[in-house]
Order: sequence, then C-alpha cells, then structure tokens
Amino acid sequence: MMPEQYFLDTFANKRVCLLGFGREGKSTYKALRKYVPRCVIIIADKNPEVSLQFREEFGTDSHVSFFGGENYTEALNQCDIIIKSPGVSHGNILKAGADPKVAFTSQTTIFLELFRNQVVGVTGTKGKSTTVSLLHRIFTSAGKEVLLVGNIGTPPFEILDRVTSDTVVIYEMSSHQLENSTVSPSTAILLNIFQEHLDHYESYRDYQLAKLNIARWQRPGDAFICNTSLEVISGLLAEIHCPGTLYTLNEKVAPKPGVWCEGPDLKILDAHSRLFTLGHLCTHRKLPGQHNLYNIAAAALAAHLHGVDHQYIIQAVASFEGLPHRLEPVRIYKGVTYYNDSISTIPESTIEALRTFSGIETLLLGGFDRGIDYSRLIEYLQHNPVKNLLFIGKAGRRMFQELQNSPHSQKEGCLLFDDFEQAVVKAIELGTPGGVCLLSPSAASYDMFRNFEERGEKFRQIILGLKE
Repeated sequence: MMPEQYFLDTFANKRVCLLGFGREGKSTYKALRKYVPRCVIIIADKNPEVSLQFREEFGTDSHVSFFGGENYTEALNQCDIIIKSPGVSHGNILKAGADPKVAFTSQTTIFLELFRNQVVGVTGTKGKSTTVSLLHRIFTSAGKEVLLVGNIGTPPFEILDRVTSDTVVIYEMSSHQLENSTVSPSTAILLNIFQEHLDHYESYRDYQLAKLNIARWQRPGDAFICNTSLEVISGLLAEIHCPGTLYTLNEKVAPKPGVWCEGPDLKILDAHSRLFTLGHLCTHRKLPGQHNLYNIAAAALAAHLHGVDHQYIIQAVASFEGLPHRLEPVRIYKGVTYYNDSISTIPESTIEALRTFSGIETLLLGGFDRGIDYSRLIEYLQHNPVKNLLFIGKAGRRMFQELQNSPHSQKEGCLLFDDFEQAVVKAIELGTPGGVCLLSPSAASYDMFRNFEERGEKFRQIILGLKE
C-alpha cells in the first residue's frame, strides 16, 4: 500500500493526537497535513509553549488544537487515535488514565506496516548507531539503494516518498520506538540488553520486552540476528516465541545458523547449512575493541542475507572508522593520548573501553544517576586498578562510595568533582607521557549536558584547546 492511501484509510475523519512535538512529532504533523489535509489534529506536549513554537514554525492551522504543560495528557481523552513520540513515557500515559478505546500507534509501527519487508532493524542497549552506520556504508559501497532512519537522527516519515520497491531501509530502533510496536522488520538485529533507561520504564523487565519487540512480531522466513550468549536474551527467548529464523551472533552453535569469528576470518552459516568465509574480516578493521566484533558480525550477516557481495562487506569494514564519542581518539598532548567515549552511559560499555586500551592511567567517570547497578564495574576496577579515578556528579559520588566500601578498596588516586570541566583539567594535570586518559562515564549526561554528544564535545574542546 502506498503511504497516501494508508494515511487516508487510517486517519481521515479522525481526531488525531500527536503525543510529543519534538522532531518526530513535527514530521508526523507534516505527513498528516500532506496526505490528509483536513484531519483534526491535537498536539500534546509537556512544553507549555508548544502552541507558540508551532506557530513560529508552521503558522496558523484552524484544524489544530493544543494541550501544553503539566496537564498535556488531558488530550488523550479528546481524540480517536494517538501517535506517540518515542520520548514520551508509556508509564505517564497509563497514569493519565487514557481511554482504553483510543488506539495507539507510532511512526515506527506505521512505517513497518508500510515497508517491513524492506527494513533491516537494529536495536540493543549499545552498538546500534555504529552497526546501522556500518550497514549503510556496506550497502552504499555495493551500489544499493539504501536509506538510514530512526534513532540515529532522521524520523522515518521524512523519507516516506523516497522509498521505492528497490530500497533497503536501515532503521536504528530504540526501546522507546519499539515499546508499543506490534510489527517487526523482516530483518531484525538484537545486539545486547543491559540496564539502561530505568528512569523511563517501570522495571528492567519492561525495558527488555520493549527491545524484544524488534523480533517478537516477525513472520516465518524472516531473519533474527541475536546475541544469545547474553543470559538476559536467552532467557527471554526461552519464554517468548519469535517466529523468524534465529541466527546466533558471534558464537558458533552449529548446526544452528549464525555468524562468528574464527581466527582472523568471519564465518557465516546460513539457514540451509551453507558455510561462507569472509577472509580476515575480524582483523582487517579500524573499529577498536572486542565488543565491536559483535557490531561488525551483525552488519556483515545482514548484508549477506540481502545478497551483498562479500568484497563490499570486507572493503567497508576495513575502512569504517566509527562514529564520534565512541572510543574516539581526540589528541596526543605531551605524550598522553586522550580518548572520548562519552557514549558509554552504562558500566558494561566502560568495561569494554577499559579492555580495549592498555596504559590507561586516568579514567573520568560519573554524571546523572539513574539508579544503575555499578557492582560489575566496581569489581572490575578492583581487579584492574586505574591509577587515577576522577568521579563526577551524583553517579560519580555513588561509584566512589561503593568503591571505597568494597573489599580491596582503592584509596589513592580517587577524586570527587561536582564540575565536569574541573575534572578534565585535573585529568590533564595528572597525565604522564605514554599514558592514556579516557572519558568513559558509565552514566548519563543530563545533570550537566543536553546529551552525551554535548558532553563529548566539551571534552574534545578542552583537550583540543590545549597549547603545546
């Protein structure tokens, strides 16, 4: 079905509530106005200035009404259908007592209902953006018609008119985008699940179930590339049936289909028990760290399943350097190498960063405290001590206290900071030639920055501003 017909069938003569009016909400408004010019739209957002913001960007629209500020959820009982933006917590909707007769949907659900057979969906607590960017590089190198959308920055509604029958859509899917979905992409990748976004979900279990929606609604014959080596994922799969063909990620479980590294080579065993070898793919790469082998393997297998010639996969992996704020080398200053890993907002990611580099003498940790369990990180630091540990913000203070209260606690070299810039300046003072200084916070950034990108840019700005 074409988008225009879908929108007419679904939204004509309906009162449609746009719940959340950020970038995705705005693109939803534009799509509705394009395909269903006269439908009644209600815009609900916690921003009390949402109506002013709307008029500055779109002018006047007599078919639009607004609910802004603390009582924005009152709009939920004034409509026939709700299109929810990813940033709006489903828990808030339930607490608001929305009429159960009101239908819920989202851009993700609508886009998948239109184009699921052309979508490669990627989710996971960490690694999503790296994997989708590598996939996009592979398909582009092979001359395929490919579009990149989702959590990485482009709302899917912005490309509705660009999708042809030959297009492959690489879709980065966050848990927020997946939590209400009842449609899954025909190719789904689940990289990992760790504790994250506990401030958004009622429980860690709810977060896990949201992630699993990427494959839960697949059909027989679809492909589900999944890291079953993680207990949390294998436990979910033992409990909840996913009808697609399961491909294990980075572990050899023959005769089951999957992808894994064997020495320098990448091996793929397909659903027909055919074995393929991509020579030296696991070693000829610029992406650092063992954890990136999962991202590489997932991207390579997805591209293989879509018929991409192996030479393009090998070439793309060999040249792909990764994204900013992910183990990003910033500078060597007075013999000290500085790395920006601001993306690391959970302990598992920081542990992988610590395993990637030798000679780390200073580690910057902390930020916004979301109640994540830091016991694994504390245990790792006990057995793999770092000379200088600089703790920032409330999360940093909790890590500091847990480390001090642990057996074999580290007393020297542990410093507390309330200010990010002061911590970075101290890290520079502590540096010695040949050493490594790593920003890998294990915490969100919202106490001091808009997002992890802004935090990483601040770190880069300070380091690059140093004069020899």
